[in-house]
Amino acid sequence: MNPEEKLKEPRSRMILAVYALLAIALTWPLATNLTNHIPGGNNDLFQNYWNLWLWKTSLFEQGASPYSTELLFSGTKTSLAFHTHSPANTLLALPFLLVLGEAAALSFATLCGFILAAFGAYLLTKELLGDWRGAFLAGIVFAFFPQHFEQSLEHLNLASYGAMPLFLLWMIRAIREPSSRSWIYCGLFFALNCLFAWHNGLLLLPGALALFLNELRKRPSERKLVITGASIAALVAILACLPFAWPMLSELVSGTGSPTKPQVNKPLDLAFLAIPSAQHPLFGSLVSGIHDQYRSYNSVGFTAYLGLATMLLAMSTLFFRFKRRDSFDSFRDDSPRLSLRFWSFFALFFLLLGLGAELRFLKTDTGLPLPFALFRELPVFSSLRVANRFLVPAMLGISILAGAGACLWLRDSVRPNRLLGIFIAAVILDFLWVPYPLRELPKPDWIQETAKAPEGALLNIPGGYRARAAEDMYLQTLHGRPITGGYVSVTPPHVKGLLERHPFLRSIFEAEHSRTYPEEPVPALEGLNALFSDESIGIGVVVLHTNRSYEELKAKRDAAHGLAEKLDFNPAKGNLRAKLDECGEALRTLWGEPLYKDDQVEVYGRPRE
Repeated sequence: MNPEEKLKEPRSRMILAVYALLAIALTWPLATNLTNHIPGGNNDLFQNYWNLWLWKTSLFEQGASPYSTELLFSGTKTSLAFHTHSPANTLLALPFLLVLGEAAALSFATLCGFILAAFGAYLLTKELLGDWRGAFLAGIVFAFFPQHFEQSLEHLNLASYGAMPLFLLWMIRAIREPSSRSWIYCGLFFALNCLFAWHNGLLLLPGALALFLNELRKRPSERKLVITGASIAALVAILACLPFAWPMLSELVSGTGSPTKPQVNKPLDLAFLAIPSAQHPLFGSLVSGIHDQYRSYNSVGFTAYLGLATMLLAMSTLFFRFKRRDSFDSFRDDSPRLSLRFWSFFALFFLLLGLGAELRFLKTDTGLPLPFALFRELPVFSSLRVANRFLVPAMLGISILAGAGACLWLRDSVRPNRLLGIFIAAVILDFLWVPYPLRELPKPDWIQETAKAPEGALLNIPGGYRARAAEDMYLQTLHGRPITGGYVSVTPPHVKGLLERHPFLRSIFEAEHSRTYPEEPVPALEGLNALFSDESIGIGVVVLHTNRSYEELKAKRDAAHGLAEKLDFNPAKGNLRAKLDECGEALRTLWGEPLYKDDQVEVYGRPRE
């Protein structure tokens, strides 16, 4: 970059502050509702909320480990070794958690996910380009692409991927200018990436290995030194992760637990790489019909828009390659040139993995096999069962290419300031997702009534032992009682025994309208009587959620507009109205009239002896 073309480079602290302001603006009004609202997701959103409460309760009230609990499945000790914890987010938001509560901690960590992603990509791209302007643009691309907004509605762990570029940054620095300090930082940032989400650490590994080998081949005389340094980084990462991974490793070694979960078919749809998000304030109304018709699954992560402005900038490097072949000789004078070929491969590799086992186009599986079909069969990597998550490292590569393309345009511009502003505005406008969907934290009146009921576990009808129980776990943070169900990332083995002993639980935990089990449903009177007689479960209160009928939830889902609103009404969480009515009659027969009743619930307490 010629001196006359160079804008005065701002300090990193100023760049960080600008990214923080952008994150607040682009997630508005999240920052103004820290204590009474949370991101507008469902299921895993409530699980993440419960995780924060569990860590606070376990560490600061009970003095216990958060890796097991007696709060789920009626007081049975349940291992949480393979549960999704995201300890890095918990520790990051700990002051908010202790002072302002779980909602503030969750929202603060969500905001930090955007800020750290932007700043990490900025530092990595600046290292590669030597030009803060293209790096600043790359940070915007990597932090604010639409899938990140969508993932942040539910998956705090997966949306916290800012340590990815920092890990790669220190790997590059450590290889190019070997030092123990650089390798230690490399190991620490890899560990941080894992402690935000084990999956984030694992899915980046193939690209990190490719980058390591690409840098290593340029320094044949230093290979032994580099490999020694990489061993130091690996040791640092292991030591940093070990306290948090120990419960999982000990169960793996003893054979008492496994992280295995069923494979799911949730790829990126090729067509939707070019279709803006339905949440876009300007373009959303134009594409919402396409989303409604061709969106193949409602869970977050489906949105795949790469950005028109971003892709034009990334692909414009080809234009400069033909126009001026020396454009790639060096982006900076004091380090080896940026390998656009490598970063193109990096982005394409992860994008192909994100497309899943076979190519999908507008909701139709084409039958064309893709690399993910083989990748998911590899040991360890088989746990990366959701293909759409590979869009994150793909966008890291694309953001670097977009930053490089912007730099090349700026070099030829007579007004680089103005052109940079145009690029930034175009990318932000292309990715816009405002207002950011929020949901108000429910604080139902019936919670107070549970304190008047006899001691014992709380049974929710309908309830669940998977995602159906997510909202019940949030409600548990209000009433504090053990619950009969629960949502653990990997369903504990003892839950199967509980359902075998009490088939009635399965009928209210899985919903009869969609059940896959062969048994005839147990009559409510018989099933509830057996549950109440089982002292090992010890139910003291039952909450009949009369507003969770399948019919009502389906009607509300059909009438809802937009993904965030539809997530509020999931028919799969309900039971048929007839089933709820049957349970109400049985509860009145066994325990008498409800302690509390409104248009949402009926609360029943075990009769006092």
